[in-house]
Amino acid sequence: MDPVFLSDPTSKEFKEWRVSNLSGTSMTEIHVVISTMVLSYWCWKCKTAASFHRSPAEFAGRGWPHFLFECAIFLAPMFLVLTDSYVLPTIAVLAAASVYFRWQIPDPPYRHDKWAPDPRAEEFKKSYVPGKVTAKPYLSIYRAEMMLLTCFCILAVDFNVFPLKFAKVETFGTSIMDLGVGSFVFSAGVVGVKAFLPRYVDGKPKTTSLSYQLKAGLWTAFPLLALGVARLVLTESVDYQKHVSEYGTHWNFFFTLGFLPIFVPLGLCVYSDLRVTSTVLLAAYQGMLSVTPLGDWLENADRTDLVSANREGILSFAGYLAIFLMGMSLGQEILPDARTFKERRMRLVSVLGVWATACISYLLLNFVLGVQPSRRFANAPYCFWVAGFNSAMLWLYMLIEEDVDSKLPPEMARAGRPKGYDMPAIVEAVNINSLTTFLVANLLTGSVNMLFETLLCGSVAAYSILAGYTLLFMLPALLMYRSGVRLR
Repeated sequence: MDPVFLSDPTSKEFKEWRVSNLSGTSMTEIHVVISTMVLSYWCWKCKTAASFHRSPAEFAGRGWPHFLFECAIFLAPMFLVLTDSYVLPTIAVLAAASVYFRWQIPDPPYRHDKWAPDPRAEEFKKSYVPGKVTAKPYLSIYRAEMMLLTCFCILAVDFNVFPLKFAKVETFGTSIMDLGVGSFVFSAGVVGVKAFLPRYVDGKPKTTSLSYQLKAGLWTAFPLLALGVARLVLTESVDYQKHVSEYGTHWNFFFTLGFLPIFVPLGLCVYSDLRVTSTVLLAAYQGMLSVTPLGDWLENADRTDLVSANREGILSFAGYLAIFLMGMSLGQEILPDARTFKERRMRLVSVLGVWATACISYLLLNFVLGVQPSRRFANAPYCFWVAGFNSAMLWLYMLIEEDVDSKLPPEMARAGRPKGYDMPAIVEAVNINSLTTFLVANLLTGSVNMLFETLLCGSVAAYSILAGYTLLFMLPALLMYRSGVRLR
């Protein structure tokens, strides 16, 4: 590259060069950093439960004090750990606060007869409705925190306060942003399976037809593909910087998201077991990458036509489809309401089994066969890493909820809890309008990069801009939540 461009941090070429040829960081560091998300939820959950048990009649989970506490507990740690400056102190403070609030939660009344039926189980069974899918707080928290992390990183990477070891790697390696992309797809699969669950008519299950699923898929895909086209037109018209080897010359993440709901029904009509389908798809795709010249072509070929120019986006779609299907297979197990209290607890074992399977698969591919994970290819080790990480996160959220909610009275085993007890407002707002939040974050990212020379900003300016950006991309979701509006 021309040395003139390398000396000018305001040039498009410098910005593209800055995020090229990165190698990422270790999985251990990634997992330690993101563990703050779980600790934030644990701290909030224990604090909320302690407040409720202290005065159930006067408990109010909504209001400015609660909103400010939510911002402090969910947003501040994200700022601190993603600058690679205060990871261990943040973890220590969150863990200590969580233990303190957990200690304040009183134990439930002592059961003298340990062999008698658990009263919570009886209340849980009474409130079961076949086919009903109620909101799962642990799932909402998981999806919203992943969305917040993703939206924060897509702008933070343009500032010097964000360590480039957390940015997307060039070809092989792992980073937080690489994990965020896969987690976005996996979490979409977990909730996306709802459209394919049996519907109950007069108490009898009724599956949806392929034509209905295809129509629903096309209806879901259209706005995403339109956003992909709009993003392509806008970035080309303003000559916005882009990392070509990320998805290709014209492809972007909205195209990947848009084609997923179209291909899923087609895959289900071939074979209904999502675990088998995703595994076979990954095995075939990884075999083509490892055995045939496809892997070398994908990494080194010239961009001479439309296909070669967008080869990363086109071929990695197979891996992202497998991730989506793995998310759907987990969603089939945890999304429908549990019939009994025992079944709800057994879901902890099921999710742990998914984590163990994904970890073993990753270890076999990485350490036995020597295949390195690649977000650029969305190869099998990368997909299994994403599936293992996300299932482990879900398991931890479920475990926290199971532990804290075990202190509730029996009649609150499934429902009947006051507003604000299960989910914080900012998390619930982002969760029910996640696509809107992601779109607003993308628009704001482009606007900030056009208004400011981000690489010339000092630490104070960078933190100020990122704080304002975070509040702005959450604002539409919060306003819609307050007004009772739900888009996507």
